[in-house]
Amino acid sequence: MDSFKGFDRDTFLMLAENKFNDSKPYYESVKEQLKQKAIVPMREICADLADLLFEIDNHMNLIPVKMVSRIRRDTRRAKNMNMYRDNIWCMFMRNKYEWTHQPCMWFEIMPGCYSIGVGMFRTDSAFLECYREVFRENSGEFRAALEGVLSAGAEKDLERYAKDKPGKVPDDLADYYNAKNLYFIKSSFDMEPLFDGSVLEELKNTLSAYAPMYNFFLKATEKSITEKGR
Repeated sequence: MDSFKGFDRDTFLMLAENKFNDSKPYYESVKEQLKQKAIVPMREICADLADLLFEIDNHMNLIPVKMVSRIRRDTRRAKNMNMYRDNIWCMFMRNKYEWTHQPCMWFEIMPGCYSIGVGMFRTDSAFLECYREVFRENSGEFRAALEGVLSAGAEKDLERYAKDKPGKVPDDLADYYNAKNLYFIKSSFDMEPLFDGSVLEELKNTLSAYAPMYNFFLKATEKSITEKGR
C-alpha cells in the first residue's frame, strides 16, 4: 500500500454532495471516485501508523480495510434513515468482536474539520466498577495521562453519575472517577494539513500523547476480563 500523501481538495465536496443526493444510483456513479479520494487515503494513514500503534498495543487490529468506516450507512436499526455519510473515520483499537469494553483511539474527517480522540468504548456497570478500582489504585498514573492528553490540545467529553460512587480519590479527579463515559477529543478547523499530508505527523504526535490514557483504560479492560470474565 502506498504511503499517505494527502487528500484531494475536492474530497469533502464530493462526500457532501453524495450525502445531499442520498441516492443509490448517484452513489454508484461516484463510488470509485469516493473510494480513491476518501477511503484509500484513510487506509494509507492506518498503514503508515501501524508501527506506532503496535508499540502502543500489540493486540490492536492493524488491518487497514477493517479500521476505516464505510460511506454507506447501516440503517437497519437507525432512526436516521439517510443512506450515506459525509464523515469518515478510522478506529485504533482491538478487534471489537473479540475484546469487550476496550478503549479506542480514532481519527475522523468531515467537511470543515477533523478530530483525533481517545476514550472508553461500550461501557457497562461491571466494567465501570473495574475502572474505578483501577482508578483508586492508580490515580497518579491517571493524572499523568490526563496531563498528556490535555497538553496535546484535547478537551474532555464526559458523562458522569449524578451521585458519587464509593471510593476516595483526589477532589479534582472526582468527575473522571465517576464517569459513565469519558472521551478526549482534539479538533481542528484548519483543513490544510489534510491536503498537504502533514496531518500524518500530527497524528503520530497526538496518538503518542494519548497512549498513556489509552493504556490506563486498557488496565480496566483487562481487569474486567480477568475478574468478571467479560
